[in-house]
Amino acid sequence: MGGGTPKPLTLLGGRPLVGHVIARLEPQAEPLILAAPRDRGYERFALTLAPDHRPGLPGPLAGIEAGLAALAARHPGEPGRRLLVVPGDTPFLPRDLAERLAQRAGERPVIAAFDGRLQPATGLWPGRILADLTRWLDAGRPLAIRAFLADIGFDVAAIDATADAPAGDPFFNVNTPDDLVAAEVFLDRTSRG
Repeated sequence: MGGGTPKPLTLLGGRPLVGHVIARLEPQAEPLILAAPRDRGYERFALTLAPDHRPGLPGPLAGIEAGLAALAARHPGEPGRRLLVVPGDTPFLPRDLAERLAQRAGERPVIAAFDGRLQPATGLWPGRILADLTRWLDAGRPLAIRAFLADIGFDVAAIDATADAPAGDPFFNVNTPDDLVAAEVFLDRTSRG
């Protein structure tokens, strides 16, 4: 949102946005892997960094590929492992997100939906999808997550509204200065009870 700082490192309540995401996910998933470049400030979180294999490729598919590759490297020969994928600018994720997605887990990615809207950047991805995703990206196919998901198929997990997020939206993401103000106001209000 300006100043050359990567958006996930923008401060919200004195903590980077991605720090809020990590705090929400630590009790739910292990290990946590950041699909993030080195030497940009993400080292401070002391997590495994999985830089894109395709630097400069717009959109999150390259980050998902990097995360799946890091998962495969960490657990070779275990393609049944799953990767919980979330954006780094969604600080109010559900505290039971992994569990809710896992209830629908099968052979295809499980994508979250809220209020009838698909949240394609939030999902549980089977490790065995890595080869399909790599072929997709190597072929220069569309970079939208929705296009890839439409091609391979996916399941949906409906997630309910929560009092734990602005306007009840657990997928509220901070894209603009106004979003950041709304998130700050929400945090301030909830911290005062």
